[in-house]
Amino acid sequence: MKVLNLPSCVLSPLHGFEANNVADSLIQDSCKKISIYEEEPYYYKLCITSLKENPESQKVRNIDDLTMVGWKNAMTNMTNVKGIVEKILKERKNKSRLSEKLLRECVKLYSKGNDSLTKAFKYIKLRDYKIAHRNFSDARYVSRTCEMQFNGDNNQTSPVTKENDLLFEMVDIPESLNFLHIRPPDV
Repeated sequence: MKVLNLPSCVLSPLHGFEANNVADSLIQDSCKKISIYEEEPYYYKLCITSLKENPESQKVRNIDDLTMVGWKNAMTNMTNVKGIVEKILKERKNKSRLSEKLLRECVKLYSKGNDSLTKAFKYIKLRDYKIAHRNFSDARYVSRTCEMQFNGDNNQTSPVTKENDLLFEMVDIPESLNFLHIRPPDV
């Protein structure tokens, strides 16, 4: 019996293909599991798309790795939305002093959100998933708190409603992935 002795350069691409299949399968399975908690029909697709768009997702091997990819996406999104609001303030595109005041409050909220995400990262690394979950939850509601300031009797319109809606979902993804450690779904 003759054994094939293939050079590693031939096997290496096959190994990469297998790794991508593992990562893709983990992403799809995990997004399916966390989507059962959501009422929005687009959530499953957003979960898969947002995770796969991050090149680091192709290296994931477990739920912790995947949560970290989601965490990085959330952190980037939080920073980007904060930058958009700071630019609006700098360019004085706000319509009133009240609107300016509310936007300045949103900037503070985004900073707190970044702090909460940083703490969530720390607790994931320590495998303290419950405290990580609390920090994700605090970060997730930053966008809703910002938006709620603009609603009501003050007749102000938020210039970043779409961005805040997406931010809420982007933080929810790693929060929900982390939650799989706390209470796995019955799927």
